[in-house]
Amino acid sequence: MLDGFWRRMKAWRRIVVGPVALVFKFERSVRVTKGSAAPTPVIAVSSSAAADPSTSAVRQITVSSPPAISTPLLGTAVIVGVGPGFGYALARRLAEDGFDLVLVSRDADRLAPLIADLRSGGGTVASYGGDATDEKSVDALFARIMRDHGTPTLVVYAVQYFGPGETIDVDLPAFETSWRHNCLGAFVVSRAAARAMEARKEGSIFLIGSTSSIVGGEGHLNLSVGKFGQRALAQVLARELWPKGIHVAHVIIDADIAENPLTGTSHRYADPEDVAFSIAALHKQPRSAWTSELDLRPWNEKFWEHC
Repeated sequence: MLDGFWRRMKAWRRIVVGPVALVFKFERSVRVTKGSAAPTPVIAVSSSAAADPSTSAVRQITVSSPPAISTPLLGTAVIVGVGPGFGYALARRLAEDGFDLVLVSRDADRLAPLIADLRSGGGTVASYGGDATDEKSVDALFARIMRDHGTPTLVVYAVQYFGPGETIDVDLPAFETSWRHNCLGAFVVSRAAARAMEARKEGSIFLIGSTSSIVGGEGHLNLSVGKFGQRALAQVLARELWPKGIHVAHVIIDADIAENPLTGTSHRYADPEDVAFSIAALHKQPRSAWTSELDLRPWNEKFWEHC
């Protein structure tokens, strides 16, 4: 009931007072915070053995020309849009797999408990604040990542923004804000990631979609338009970047995600840890059998009927 109430509160409203129209909605205030840099030495990613391997302060990953089938590098994984549930589960999965992590959120300070948990398990983790819809913010973010962590081997765009409302009631600010988060941000982040990975000819860029990437459901205009665009972006990028050795994939989560989902046919939830497992497995695919689009749902979820 509270979830339904909050969704209604997030809908955009318009009040006309004479010649002036006031457009507003209720939403939690979020500011971009700085985050926490990793307390470990800089990771140098190189295509040669220029660094002295005996120097303990530098961890070197040697990259040669990619063979027809290769084992993906671990290195640094970047998750843009880290939130409770799926985002946290993906961070834990990638840390367990051996990645060094860079977690990006507008309010990076709220990731402090997750950062502490991952570091206590021996993981190398940094959190940075950034606005995925702002080109300058993303460029600065990737410049910092390249400087402090080396070229990322995996970038996941997991931002989703939604304000419910039927089309005739949707105002321009609501439409534009949703599109910027669901589509524009995916473009800006993917472009920065591709530019970083291009010289090394290796890496993975995964864009996380939803049922609304495929189905334009009633009341979901603000989500569907952006997610449809994100899917188109993934298809274009795959055609352009696969020949360069960069794996681009679009992942559709056709389900509600809930931690510790209840068993039984009446509860249709995807466990975030299971979703994270499937996404992490994409990065491990040999390049002779890459996936361009993956849709995930529980065994008891009807196809494309999720809202």
